Amino acid sequence: MDYNYHTHTIRCGHAKGSDEQYILAAIEAGLSVLGFSDHIPYPHVSHPSDRMDYSRMEEYIQSINLLRDKYKDQIEIKLDFEMEYFNEFKDYYKQVLSKVDYMICGQHSKFCDNYEYSAYCNDDDLMVYTKQVIEAMESGLVSFIAHPDYFMLGRKVWNEACEKAAHQIAHAAQINHIPLEINLNGLRFGPKKTNVGLLYPYPCIPFWKIVSEYQVNCVLSFDAHYPQILLDKERIQTVHEILDGLKLTILDQYRL
Repeated sequence: MDYNYHTHTIRCGHAKGSDEQYILAAIEAGLSVLGFSDHIPYPHVSHPSDRMDYSRMEEYIQSINLLRDKYKDQIEIKLDFEMEYFNEFKDYYKQVLSKVDYMICGQHSKFCDNYEYSAYCNDDDLMVYTKQVIEAMESGLVSFIAHPDYFMLGRKVWNEACEKAAHQIAHAAQINHIPLEINLNGLRFGPKKTNVGLLYPYPCIPFWKIVSEYQVNCVLSFDAHYPQILLDKERIQTVHEILDGLKLTILDQYRL
């Protein structure tokens, strides 16, 4: 793994460290590419603990671009946003994409104006999640889907609805040629008791077992919220152990 395309900044309200500290940690870790992907702001919504304020967007873009130039001889820096996909904001996403290198979809909530973690606990909500993620892949705007198994964060049951969601997401990723992210940050929650045994919310073994039945590329991401996590090679090893035996195509090199 010589890349990380999922990196947050202090602007989102729940990350630590300066932009430059992330870059220095990435260089120390031996990464060839570091992509900044802070949570996308919306002009009409304020979520101080979950995403940057809209007024800080241009400052974010300028900061990363200046650092990109400063460290161009040591590491490749990319700039993007992590967005939740809401179809009514498609034109807005296009506008934002014109200012950055790429965008990723990390669906956290059903509604734009109500940032609600663990928002997909029941089966009906899970179908909403699945629809939103598939629409993101079909939009042509996103480069990969972050933590596609995120819906398990608020659930204690893996059931037929979960299997259906996993098949639909994997199928959409295959036909739209969109990689799915194996998110290393989910390890912080630890394995949780479910009806099918102890599972990490993400990466969730039953989800990735279904993904392995499809022709889908997978990318690893630290989903970094503090610089030093980029040096944590043990997380990579742990995830490989969790997913051991599954025939997943995990890219150790990936370029956007």
